[in-house]
Amino acid sequence: MNRSIVFLGLFLFILAIGLFAYPEILTGSESVDLEVQAGILALPISIAVSIWGAAAPDPRVTTVGGIFGNADENEMRRRLARSPPSGEARFRPSPLESVNCRKCYTLIPARLLDCPRCATRRECRGCNKPLFFLAGAVRCAPCLKDEVYCSCPKLRRGPTSRGPGSRRAT
Repeated sequence: MNRSIVFLGLFLFILAIGLFAYPEILTGSESVDLEVQAGILALPISIAVSIWGAAAPDPRVTTVGGIFGNADENEMRRRLARSPPSGEARFRPSPLESVNCRKCYTLIPARLLDCPRCATRRECRGCNKPLFFLAGAVRCAPCLKDEVYCSCPKLRRGPTSRGPGSRRAT
């Protein structure tokens, strides 16, 4: 959008409205004088100039009126045309983040081993083995790491490990 051309069209539009209303304001009577005819002629011209300015490239961004383009503008188009990263960003959970019980979906603080509601032992989210209190923290016993950093082989959960209170989207 070339703002200078749009502002010229806006100025012509205001001038056309002024010429249109000139005899009514000055003489108090409606008459079709030369000024009203000039206003009628200037009104579509001003709208056309405004549309032309809205469609014209900005000379501050493009060189030679947009004929050859601008290296900076072309670089910006290339950067915007790049594909966005595939998939959502995934962040690892904190070892101090509370988890939900797999059976009753109760929130369990990170420092507890057993669910306060159903008293079942928490299982590692990575390998599905029971967690133990080791070295002052709740850790996975086979690899001795926190639950979120478990490096045990990943095992698939069977359908029997889902409890009666689990929520499943079907």
